[in-house]
Amino acid sequence: MGWNSWNTFGCNATEQIVKDTADFMAASGMRDAGYQYLTIDDCWMERSRDSAGRLVPDAAKYPHGLAELAAYVHGKGLKFGVYESPTYHTCQGFPGSLGYEQKDADTFASWGVDFLKYDNCTASDPSQRPGDERLPLETRDSTMRDALARTGRPIVFSLSLQPAAQGESPWEWGKSVANMWRIDGDRDASFDGLKRLIHTDLDKSKWAAPGGWNDIDMLGTGNYAFAAGSSDPTKRLTYDQEKSELSVAAVLAAPLISGADLRTPAAAGTSGFPISDQDLSVYLNKDVIAVNQDSRGEQGTAVTTTGGLNVLRRPLANGDVAVALFNETSSQAALSTTAGAVGLPPSSTGYVLNDLWDHSSHVSTDGTISATVPAGGTVLYRVSPRPAR
Repeated sequence: MGWNSWNTFGCNATEQIVKDTADFMAASGMRDAGYQYLTIDDCWMERSRDSAGRLVPDAAKYPHGLAELAAYVHGKGLKFGVYESPTYHTCQGFPGSLGYEQKDADTFASWGVDFLKYDNCTASDPSQRPGDERLPLETRDSTMRDALARTGRPIVFSLSLQPAAQGESPWEWGKSVANMWRIDGDRDASFDGLKRLIHTDLDKSKWAAPGGWNDIDMLGTGNYAFAAGSSDPTKRLTYDQEKSELSVAAVLAAPLISGADLRTPAAAGTSGFPISDQDLSVYLNKDVIAVNQDSRGEQGTAVTTTGGLNVLRRPLANGDVAVALFNETSSQAALSTTAGAVGLPPSSTGYVLNDLWDHSSHVSTDGTISATVPAGGTVLYRVSPRPAR
């Protein structure tokens, strides 16, 4: 859980933006709700390494260096992340880590880095990749895995390759290499982008478990910039769609990484798009976060997916089942399933359905789990057998 700079700021993230974001996350309740990793994406470094082969932070964007910035983030009770790539150059043409894995890992550890996003922008045809870039991605990523381990510092390892474009299947080997891995290409903050990632992830549950997770890319909630500097309002999620995003991400046990402008309006100024109180309330729904962070660590699956009407389920550690009635259509719709269909045991006393957005509950005596769901919306229940009287 945390934040990444790319979707809002692209190559324009700076030390001050990161500090303002850390301030907001600490003061707004996000940190206390579990959002802790704050990561700067591509373009944070100079175009060349120093004479010792070390990466050098861009002096204009990060005048005090990344060790000082990491210390500031840590001082807010948060954790600090950076970006690199197992290639000769990053997506934006900065020095990649290929051939420098141990040097870079040691550098990151010395700065106090807690999270590494490892990208893979390169030709989709492996035969067109130069030199060691032709090595299998699993091999290149494993080299950095081992380098990070040798530093002795706990660093979350996140693979941000583009599997759909490059013929890779990181979910099949990711857990032996990293802590999370992207399952498809980039998404913008639109509802169509969200739906694509959800359906791509639904058949990959068997590869997710504690220690390794399928990643559906940054969350679009509150992301008014939606694509590194653009502010097209038609791409923004509605409030119902925002609740769907967090609900389904929770059922899919996906990392919750915001791509929004997480600064106060005063810090963002006229050029920023700070999130609203309503957006923030979505991020801060602790009942939904509890589903996402459930200790059983089992990714949810589909019960039914028909005509844009989806019933998803996720078994939880205490025996409850999270049930998402997800309506991805443009019209209000009635969705229904049963306790038996979502995997709950028979109960002669019925079932308690706790609505995690309305914060209300009711009893289903016959095991029916249903709701009328708004267009683009989700009703998320936490369902349990009703205790005997």
